[in-house]
Amino acid sequence: MNEGCSGGFGIFHGYFAENGHLVSEECAPFKYTTFGDSCKNYEKCPPVARVNSSYYLGGYNFNPSVELMQKELLMNGPMITEINAEEKFSRYHGGVLF
Repeated sequence: MNEGCSGGFGIFHGYFAENGHLVSEECAPFKYTTFGDSCKNYEKCPPVARVNSSYYLGGYNFNPSVELMQKELLMNGPMITEINAEEKFSRYHGGVLF
């Protein structure tokens, strides 16, 4: 519900996790698109985690180095990132994509 693969922004994931809660994969399985989906479909999912604080690593529109991202992971745990994938990635279902 944070614009997903239809032009969403990674920071929305952090914002959503701070102001709501995260649920399990079993209750809300990953979908490659959330177009036409609704939060009501997941309102009975029990909370499993919540994020206290989210932020841009290095600030907005900053391209952090591999070393800075490694340090962030070591010191603070998981991070959200975005990738610019080819169109064929939208049809990916498993295995190695060539």
